[in-house]
Amino acid sequence: MTARPPAETAHRPPDTPGDGNAPGAPGPGGTPPRPCSSSTELAGVSAVVLGAAGGIGSACAVRLAACGAQVVAVDRDPAVRDLPGVAAVVGDATDPSLLARAYDTCTARPAVLVHALLAEARAPLSELAPQQWREVLDLGLVSAWQWGAELVRRCAGPASIVLIGSVHAHGAAPGMAPYAVAKAGLTALARAAATEWGPAGVRCNVVEPGFVAVDRNAHRWRDPAERRRVLAAYPLGRLCVPEEIAEVAAFLAGPRSSYVNGVAVPVDGGALAVLPETNIP
Repeated sequence: MTARPPAETAHRPPDTPGDGNAPGAPGPGGTPPRPCSSSTELAGVSAVVLGAAGGIGSACAVRLAACGAQVVAVDRDPAVRDLPGVAAVVGDATDPSLLARAYDTCTARPAVLVHALLAEARAPLSELAPQQWREVLDLGLVSAWQWGAELVRRCAGPASIVLIGSVHAHGAAPGMAPYAVAKAGLTALARAAATEWGPAGVRCNVVEPGFVAVDRNAHRWRDPAERRRVLAAYPLGRLCVPEEIAEVAAFLAGPRSSYVNGVAVPVDGGALAVLPETNIP
């Protein structure tokens, strides 16, 4: 069965003393940084954020608005209307009519796109159906190309596309092949976009989170034993929260990263730096 959540739905981990999740709380590896103060670096442009109803997408929408962007927040979950200070558009991102409606909602020049959509089909490789592959790839990969191409057609100037990938692009987990393929595809898409759209001043980069504590994986970080197992895989020794991913996305969206193009930036607390054998008891 294919699950198609609208976004990485948000839920900040409980402020558990000792694991560094609460601002200012002590814990292994330090604490998450507080969000940067508001700025005007994206003033005068519109930013379209896909998957903005919760989790990473929601955090990105809020952060870009704090940078001065006029944010168009897109999700099929009506909860996207609850985000403060954004223009909400509700619908399926794979629907071409929604794509046009969202960009038409921009009141300033569209110059930023954040793609924070995903889909999953959890099953062994030998048991997956072709339709499951299509649904995961359509939402998680093909839609990124569609919305990026539309941005290029409309932006008429420098722009930045930020794709929310995953460390699953670098390593496989049993039963999650379509998700991993979609996330790996985003990295290839960013390279192709950098090559073809770079001459027009359009940059395209990927943020690759590790384990981020959101509602869809709450069954793991709320269970003490499973939480300890997750934390042991990350050298910083604490959970990541969506706002930390949004900080990197905002950097890549704005002028401070003006010469960064076609790259994937892991935001994983050092997980990819660890040799596999070091985690074997």
